Amino acid sequence: MAATYDRWIHHGEPLHAEPGAEPGAEPGHQPDAHHADEGGEHLEDDHVVLENSFNLVEEDGDEDDRIPDLFKDLYVSEPQGDGQNTIYAELIEEAKRSASDGGTMSRFAFTVKLLHVKSFYRMSNAALNGILHLLAIQYPKSSIPKNYDEALSIIGRLGLSYESIHVCPSNCVLFRKTYAKLDKCPKCDASRWKDGDGRKQIPEKVLRYFPIIPRLQRMFISKKQSEEVQWHKLKRKPVTNELSHRADGKAWKDFDSQHKDFAADARNIRLGLATDGFNPFGMSRKYNMWPVFIVPYNLPPWACMDQSNFMMALLIPGPDSPGKDFDIFMEPLVEDLFKLWNGVQTYDALSPDKFNLRAAVIWCIHDFPVLHTLSGRLTAGYQACVRCDKDPCSERIRNKLCWIGSRRFLPMDHRWRKSKGFNGNTEPRDPPAEFTKEELKQQLDKVKDVRPGKNQKKRKRGEGQCWDRRSILWDLPYWADLKLRHNLV
Repeated sequence: MAATYDRWIHHGEPLHAEPGAEPGAEPGHQPDAHHADEGGEHLEDDHVVLENSFNLVEEDGDEDDRIPDLFKDLYVSEPQGDGQNTIYAELIEEAKRSASDGGTMSRFAFTVKLLHVKSFYRMSNAALNGILHLLAIQYPKSSIPKNYDEALSIIGRLGLSYESIHVCPSNCVLFRKTYAKLDKCPKCDASRWKDGDGRKQIPEKVLRYFPIIPRLQRMFISKKQSEEVQWHKLKRKPVTNELSHRADGKAWKDFDSQHKDFAADARNIRLGLATDGFNPFGMSRKYNMWPVFIVPYNLPPWACMDQSNFMMALLIPGPDSPGKDFDIFMEPLVEDLFKLWNGVQTYDALSPDKFNLRAAVIWCIHDFPVLHTLSGRLTAGYQACVRCDKDPCSERIRNKLCWIGSRRFLPMDHRWRKSKGFNGNTEPRDPPAEFTKEELKQQLDKVKDVRPGKNQKKRKRGEGQCWDRRSILWDLPYWADLKLRHNLV
């Protein structure tokens, strides 16, 4: 249990303390008052303001409240006294700005707490707007946000905002770039809006994309976290024949051997991509949403799987599974992954100069059915086995599809190969041959223009064809250098 979990808000205690009360304080103890200037615009001193904001936030004792550490890292990372406008300058100014005359909370801290209360008590946007409107009438000279949208804009300066991308109802295209101003799908002619004429401007389907580049860049603002990103190279002590970190695995080592320029800088991040569908409204309702997460694996083992380090990149809407149109929803994420492969300029708290941050996806985490959805690899029928490429072990027996060739993977002198107790025959065949990298590309090129869907006729696959369309991740550098099959299972 976290040492800062003073008030058990997740176990029945109220979210807020009584007026004047402080966790762990003796009865009658009053916290030190903080001072604001007469206009309420800025508090008396930058350092005092930041420290006051930190102490104020810590009073609630919430284990998930990391505002103090966040602002300390941001304040240290910004160049002091040189007059340069940096990416977090406005955010730091918000921390210096008082929410109201005589108040003890900064405008930013008040907004964070306000949105926390909204989420914790499941308040609607209209209810929050009503409360903020009432506060604006009572305190006309305060600088608190006037509505929910203004509150989100303040928090959005952290780089935690998301992009709302409209989607064709049939999952044909995303209404972005060249299609951004269209009211109808250029492929199926379906309306972009619910009312059909575009008057109310309510989209049929919305994809929410959380940009990953600013979040990866923020990992280097803190000196502590910047060291953790390089832990696998600076502090890890590898032991022979022991897997203590992903860096000890064959995939990591093979990647480093093929991309030595990428491996030369320990700050370059190896990513894992995880996805699966879930029902947000319970099993009683037929609704399916698909989140896509990005997991940085440079961190130490105890931090890799920490929930706070899981980055949601996409939230694919329902009510149905995206299925074979999954690659349409992955477009913005794949574009950012290409940018990260080429490198983006990033500030590092451990070094005075910026460096070229690069990242690559080298793992995908999902179950076997999602293998088909994510990559296009068949997971049903005669070609379902991901190890039997050229000569599958599948046979039909009494209208059932059976896999009875597993003995082919045993040594040639194994006694089970000579036994007839399995299917009445011995097994003299060699293991199935695997596709080479060139053969995999040929397989994908055969179906690069095929997009099966609800409105298209079924097309018969060619003999030995294990892929039903081009993989959405195939063009990423690492996937083009290694056998895709070995990294999807």
